[in-house]
Amino acid sequence: MDSEKKVSANRNIAVSILAFFILLSCWSFGSSIGSGGDIDAHISSIWCAWGEKPGLCEDDTGSIATVPYMFQMCNGRPIDSLPGCDIVKSSEKMQELRIMGPSHRSVYYKFMRLFASTDPNQSILIMRMMNSIIASLLLFGLLKFTAARTRIASVSALTFTLIPVAIVRIPSINPHSWATLGVMTSWAFLHGFLVTPKTDVRKKFLLGFFLFAILLPVTTRVDATTYVIFTSAVVMLHHLWKGRRVSRNEIFGAGGFAVAGIASFFISEHIRSYISLQAPTGYAFGQYLLFQIVHIPESLVEVFGYSIGQQGSGPGIVGIIGLSLFILGLSYALQNSNRQQLVILLIILLFLNVVMFKGSVIVGSLIPLPGTYVLGLITFLLGMSIITSQSDLQFMSRRGNRRTAISLLTITHALYLFTWMESYTKGSQIPGFFSRQTLGAFYKLSLSGGWWWDSWISANFVYLLGVCCLPIFFVFAWRVVDSDLASTN
Repeated sequence: MDSEKKVSANRNIAVSILAFFILLSCWSFGSSIGSGGDIDAHISSIWCAWGEKPGLCEDDTGSIATVPYMFQMCNGRPIDSLPGCDIVKSSEKMQELRIMGPSHRSVYYKFMRLFASTDPNQSILIMRMMNSIIASLLLFGLLKFTAARTRIASVSALTFTLIPVAIVRIPSINPHSWATLGVMTSWAFLHGFLVTPKTDVRKKFLLGFFLFAILLPVTTRVDATTYVIFTSAVVMLHHLWKGRRVSRNEIFGAGGFAVAGIASFFISEHIRSYISLQAPTGYAFGQYLLFQIVHIPESLVEVFGYSIGQQGSGPGIVGIIGLSLFILGLSYALQNSNRQQLVILLIILLFLNVVMFKGSVIVGSLIPLPGTYVLGLITFLLGMSIITSQSDLQFMSRRGNRRTAISLLTITHALYLFTWMESYTKGSQIPGFFSRQTLGAFYKLSLSGGWWWDSWISANFVYLLGVCCLPIFFVFAWRVVDSDLASTN
């Protein structure tokens, strides 16, 4: 009987991972190489990561470099992301693009340079697929090696924060891909490692996945490195607060982690600069702080596609559904909350506000930065709320709630993926926003006419495949979690 359950669990994991990888692959095919914020600077930084080479990277000045022709520029940005110019066919083999300064070229760019060639379309697709493989590997670790409350928390947090922003970021070649993945998953591996008995073989795998997960943000962004240090510290605090026995190896590991963090602070000027708080320039501090406090919540909900306030155009159906489901999940987790859970929740919320304030100060903006910069921390917020919950009954514990949530997320994903692909095949619509023409095209399932990838695969096929894979991924992932729910009820 146990062997049958094990086979069934492995089959569910395999189907879930396969569906997740195909889903991310559809998003990889779903837009042109010029999609995404500051993509021109990231692309040139990848092509020049190993230094200058004829035909790949030339005339690198530290701010501009010449690389293989990628896309037409429009007002200093790729026309794919900001369509506002007439399309002009170019026969140029090389072009000048912005590039990150030498001090900002992280290990991420050097790794992705492995896949760079004189064929930009093929190279960038391979890079996107590589990020999809990394994400699928981390999901495998969560489903296979975590258990009980840890697995319930991690899968719940991913379910409610994947659509619509994370699923776009994860396969992209923006360094945010690795940073977001690391922050979204490292805390779950660490918690699983701490609560797993020493004699359990899974403990070594969990440690390995944790180290791999924190390596992703450490090799990409300073802010994300700070986030994983914070999330790891909170998980350790909770572990000690629960009065669980800490082994000598765990003490040594935590000490080594702390020493590495302190050493990085003193060695790296970028980390010191990020951690130190600076006063805003050009504004009275009290006025600036008040404005941030009022508008930071508006920015944070952009993680769910809920755009309001200074930068948004009003909440759409994607954002309303996403935020509502997240609030329901959080509300269930906070049932019968005790002081320990509330303190940890407040610590996370305080950190969220501090890093959002810090981000605004760094760029000199009165308006808070988009909440997508702290996407991984939103996942951590819900995950830790479930970890510390005093109730065994969570929102996704009930099959009816689960079916409703998966159905609603499937609908929002279908709508968002369609507008995303329509934007980059026809250049006529902002992703996530719907017009009468968009709805007409959606009913007709019309994405033909400007498919960016020269392939036998049609845009409509990629869209339908992506739409079908999301619910398959969710259903089979939650079948894996079912055994954990049964043991807690």
